[in-house]
Amino acid sequence: MFKVGKNITIDADSRLEFIGANDAGEQLRIGSIVGKIRTNTRGSDTSKIEIVTRKGGQHKAMLCVQNDGIIAHIDAPFVLQNSGWKKTRLFGSATARRDILFPDQAGTVVVNESGKVMATDLPTSDPSNEGQLWNDSGTVKISAG
Repeated sequence: MFKVGKNITIDADSRLEFIGANDAGEQLRIGSIVGKIRTNTRGSDTSKIEIVTRKGGQHKAMLCVQNDGIIAHIDAPFVLQNSGWKKTRLFGSATARRDILFPDQAGTVVVNESGKVMATDLPTSDPSNEGQLWNDSGTVKISAG
């Protein structure tokens, strides 16, 4: 391990550590960036980089960037913030695998300020595609195909 600066160290395990002090003046690791090998098979090796923070006195990997995706752990909301400091918080509960598919097509789905899901540009006649939503004079219907 060697010190990079006053509060940053790098250890031999590919870990960049950030050091801080608690209110008792004790030095502790407040966060880290960790590089890990997932599989080391030559030619098909994979890796990941984790961003680790402290929560409740414990170290938690909050964000992992790896070969099969970016994983934001659900111990805290995923927050989108604009330049005016307005925040959108996305929460999840992993009771099962859920896939949300955004096909390569234009369209908008809105969750308004009252929590209602709004879909713009719905067809106004039955599209004859099984399962597709359409607007029948203000009533949302599901096409039978």
